[in-house]
Formats: sequence, structure tokens, C-alpha cells
Amino acid sequence: MSGLLVLGALLALLVAAWAVALGAGTTELDRADDRLASEVRGAAAGFSGLVGAADARAGSLAASPALQRAVLRGDRGAVTRLLPGRPNLAVYAGSKLLGGQVPASAVTRTVRVVARSKAIGRVVAFIPVDSTLLASLGSAVGVASRDQLWVRIGSEARNAPLGQAFDVAQGGRKYRVFATKVIDAPQPVVLEAATPRAGIGQGTGRRILWLTLATLVSLATIAAAIRGLYVLTGRPRMRPRRRDVRQVVALLGDALASTHEPDRLLPVILHATMEATGAVAGVAIRGGEEVAREGSFERTGAPLRLELASAEVAGEELALILHPLPTGFDDRTIALGHSLVAQAAVALDNARLHGIVKRQAVTDELTGLANRRSFRESLDTELLRAERFGNGLALIFADLDDFKDVNDQFGHQAGDEVLRAFAEVLGGRIRGIDQAARLGGEEFAILLPETDALGAEALAENLRLAIAELAVTVGEVEIHITASFGVAAFPESRSADELMTAADLALYSAKRHGKDRVVTVNPETP
Repeated sequence: MSGLLVLGALLALLVAAWAVALGAGTTELDRADDRLASEVRGAAAGFSGLVGAADARAGSLAASPALQRAVLRGDRGAVTRLLPGRPNLAVYAGSKLLGGQVPASAVTRTVRVVARSKAIGRVVAFIPVDSTLLASLGSAVGVASRDQLWVRIGSEARNAPLGQAFDVAQGGRKYRVFATKVIDAPQPVVLEAATPRAGIGQGTGRRILWLTLATLVSLATIAAAIRGLYVLTGRPRMRPRRRDVRQVVALLGDALASTHEPDRLLPVILHATMEATGAVAGVAIRGGEEVAREGSFERTGAPLRLELASAEVAGEELALILHPLPTGFDDRTIALGHSLVAQAAVALDNARLHGIVKRQAVTDELTGLANRRSFRESLDTELLRAERFGNGLALIFADLDDFKDVNDQFGHQAGDEVLRAFAEVLGGRIRGIDQAARLGGEEFAILLPETDALGAEALAENLRLAIAELAVTVGEVEIHITASFGVAAFPESRSADELMTAADLALYSAKRHGKDRVVTVNPETP
């Protein structure tokens, strides 16, 4: 009878191992999807940076009085003389091209040229979409050698599924693709990361074979060990209640895969280790404080302390204290406990590193504010919410005046201290639903949900006065600074690109008219 039970258990394990092996193909596909999603999002952030730079170039040239006079006169020569040093720009007066040339395959950004409160022309900034651009984006984010980036513009972009992986046939081959939208208007642009479908899951069949063989060998070994134990003792050895180690490892693995939050992992690690060792009670200790507790502490044996902290977190007290039955733990159980917590310690380190990387992906390292990528994602989200519910949304661009002089006179370390102090002023005067971000250098942005232009202008003026009164002490030197602010709002500006362009033009106007001031611009009357 016992032989039949053992045989049934062995067959069940073999079936489970086979099912795990068959799932390897799906795991490979999931990994490919995650890789493509990471690649395309990183490339999209780089593309968005190029778009932002194109907007800035177009806005700066459109605001130039010299260009406005040249467009009014239709003076091609004057326009041509203004273009050197401003790459990838074209200027039009109505439908008439005055300077530059937009290539056929390019993403374009348009800013109107306004004089005497009337639109007299437009400046078109363009980003050529070619193999050089895609190679540059791919290199910047480390796109895998077998993967490639594609760009779809216009009608092709409208039909692309977003936010999920899909299969597509192109050039006689099938590809796995993940797409994300880079631009909504005036012409949608979608960036895609693709990999050959045939390359996903290669080697799965070989892994299935080896896993099956390894499972058979392991099962035969287990069966022989059980048989030998039975012969030696005349009956199976009874052990304290505990879950099968394989089940515990699976439980621990599932838990570690489901979260990257160290505080949520500790109770799971405690429970899994107690199950594996047969402990009747246990606590998790962190920094001298109890953070998790389980079981009954009455009538227990000598406790076992298992240190969880690894070299990555040296100096932090992190441990499990397990309480066994009165008979205590045997040597094999103690070794098993140490083995499990060693694996758990590595998982905790990975969780911490994941948290650090996640924060770095959305945070500016110097100031602690949101970075450009995180800001752009929030802007797109808040615009959708504003359109859906009819709420206001305002955007403030801020720029430190003459910041280069601070670096030149006092050094870059002092400049960093000034930037941090400026960020603290921003963070201390905004609401919880607002977002302050550093876009790069001395340029900052503040996103204000449920706020109109007047409210944003009032906040910008408050910030301007606070910055003017700010004194940053570096060593024995006291540095005083000022800042200029540009304000734009929805629905006067409808899209994310229009909002950013309007705020940038307002900021440019504030700089041009003396700095240390706030300018609110309406796209109709810049």
C-alpha cells in the first residue's frame, strides 16, 4: 500500500514538473514583452526630449523680432541669415517657404509667428525620422541587438495597439511588437520596439527535455531514499508538522515575485520559514523592533535566530527568531532555515534595489523633484482628466536668471546648492496634488491640476517673491538669485505640446522683458 502511495506521489511530481516545463515558453514570451516595453518607453522618453528641444527652437525663433520683420517683408535672405545655428527649422509666410526645407519623412512641430496681434507666418521645427535617429534612440536606451525600433506617423499610428504586446507580420516575417504614443497632435506619432517572433522561446524544447530528465533522476533518488529509510526503521520517520520544502520554496518564490516592497516581504518570509522548519512561533526583527509575529509562544523550545541582513545592508539589524516545539530543532532543520533566509536576504536586497531604480527613473537626483519623463507622463494623464471632467489645468515654467554667472563665479557645487534651495522653495509652496519637476539645467516646471491661469499666475508671483528673498549660504558666501516664470493653462491650450510651447513662450517673454517677472501667455496673443 505504501509503495502505491509513493508511486502516486512520484507521478504527481512528474506531471507538475512537466507542466512547469511547458510553461517555459510562456515565460520567455513574457520576458520578451517586458523587454520590449522597457526599450520602447526609454526610447519614447528620448524622443520626447527631442520634441521638447524642437518646440523650444521653434518658439525661440518665432519670438525673434528680427524674424517677425523678415516674415512681414517676405525677405528670404533675412530669414536664411537667421537659420544658421538653429538646425532643422523652416519658416513660412502663409504657404510660401522663406527658408529651410522640411524632409518628407519627419515629425514636425509648428509655432506661429505673430506680429501686431496677428499671425503672419509659422516656424516649423522638424525631426527627421530615419535610420540615424532610430539607431541613436536605440543606443541611448540599450536596445538588444536582435530588437529594432520603428516609428509610425499619421494614419498608421492611429491603428497601432498601445500599452500591450502584439504580433504583426512585416516583410514576410512575424514580429512581436510593443507600441507607445509619443505625440497626439497635430499628427499622431507612435514609437514601437519589435523583435522577431521566431527568436522567442528558442531552446525551450531543450530545457523541457533536461528538466524532465532531471526530475526523473530526482524522483528515483527520493524513492530510493524513502525505501532505504523504511527498511532501516521498519516505518516512516515522523517529523514535526511542516509543509513540504518544495511547497515552501514555491510559496516564497511566488511571494517574492509578487511584490518589491521589503516591508511586505518580511511577514511572508517569516511564515514560509516557519512552515519549512516546523517552528510553532516566530517574530521578525528590524532595527530592534518587532515588525511581524506569528504562532503561539507557549511551551516552546530554545529559539533559533536567523540573520537576514546581507552585505548590501550592513549595519541594519534584520533577523527572524523562530521558536520550535519543546524538543527543539535538529541540525538538518537549522541548516535548512539558514539556507532559506540566505535566499530571502538576496531577495530583500533586490527589492531595495528595485525601489531605488524605480525612484531614480522618475526623480531628479540632485533636487529630489520629478524628472522630465515623469513630468511628461503626469501632464498627459492630467490633461486626459481635465478633458473628461471639465476641470482646469495650469502649467508654470520657471528658469533661474543668470544662473551661468553663479556657476562661473562661485563654482558648480555652489550652483547645485542654489538649485536644491530653489527646489525646496517650489516643493514647500505647492499642494499635494501638484507636481514640481526639474526639466534639466536650471529649468523647472510646476503642474497644477484643477487650477486656472489666474490661480497659476498668483502662485508664480508668490514663488517669484520667495526666490527674490532667498539667500543661499555656501561656505562664507551668501548668494542671491531671481527667477522668471511663464504661465499657460488648459483649455486655452488644448494639448500637452501646446501647453508646453505656450508656457515656454511666456517664459521667453519674461526673460526678454527684464527677467524676475511672471508672464501669462494666451496662445492667441503671445
